[in-house]
Amino acid sequence: MDNSKKSVHNSGPLGMLVKTGQIKKIELNDDQNDQKTGNLQHVGMADLKSAGAYFKTQSGIKFNENELVFIDPKECEPWEYANRSSSEMGEMDELINSIRVNHQLQPALIRTHPTPHDNIKYQVIFGRRRHAACLQLGIPLLVIKKDHLSLQEAIACQDAENKFRKDISNYSNALLYKKLLENKVFKTEKDLAEKLHLSTSTLNDLMTYTKIPSEIINKLPNINELPVYMAIKIVRLIASNPDLIERFIAIAPEIGKSITTPSKLESMVLAQNNKKNVPHRTKIIKDEMGKTLFTFKVDHKGVPSITFQKELLNKTNFDELCEKLKNLVALGIKSGRPDLVT
Repeated sequence: MDNSKKSVHNSGPLGMLVKTGQIKKIELNDDQNDQKTGNLQHVGMADLKSAGAYFKTQSGIKFNENELVFIDPKECEPWEYANRSSSEMGEMDELINSIRVNHQLQPALIRTHPTPHDNIKYQVIFGRRRHAACLQLGIPLLVIKKDHLSLQEAIACQDAENKFRKDISNYSNALLYKKLLENKVFKTEKDLAEKLHLSTSTLNDLMTYTKIPSEIINKLPNINELPVYMAIKIVRLIASNPDLIERFIAIAPEIGKSITTPSKLESMVLAQNNKKNVPHRTKIIKDEMGKTLFTFKVDHKGVPSITFQKELLNKTNFDELCEKLKNLVALGIKSGRPDLVT
């Protein structure tokens, strides 16, 4: 099935997308006016060959009429810089049913594969869920097909679409940004921030996700739902004291549940720290015959307790016992040793 050259005219999906507001027709003179006033969001695109107009998606992706086509989804694969993880694919059955009943209402974006292989000719830049749904349904995929889309332009397009949809987590984006910098797609964080229309401080904040130790991430209920301000707090506390990593691991299952603010996170970490500094002690006191009289215990919270044998209490004057204990504690306080644990 080769539909890559099948045009989509105003009477078909193109007209439907315009009618439903998914895309907007832009006259070139309107584009020029918007450029002067700064009203048009520009996402780096290949040449616009339309004689007098082109189209623009809600996320700012520009294309010509002849770039909106149907293709065989079997000829596509997600590209290496796709930032939607498998855990963020969402409810696929709902999307599949929607496309089956209402057709595909939003086009995906593809580019010519830089290294075609087998029957794969294109890379899916965004629209991975739509691609997967059409694959399962066995129907053509509606796409904006860009033959000349640079790697950096593709990154900008994907980022613009994801920001519009708001369905990709900060954590997934942070992993992508780290990969882009490690692979030298962008030389510096400043270059990356400029391409994505982010401030350098915002990008720095997002990159803190990549500095959280994996041992902590693995214990969190859902790293994709961790707010950036919580990620920043975790990284800052660990930077101030690396020994806190074990304490974070201990409370990680509650981060995002009962622990929802940076201040509460810090207090819980410090509380965990105090707990770890309290030794657990249990001492059994016996008489000359080896019979247990009572048990002295300090629990994990540092709370001491004394447990007497029931038989002993039956043979001892309770009031006299309490008086002797009081005098013993008072003597310890006067001597500077109020803690019975010592």
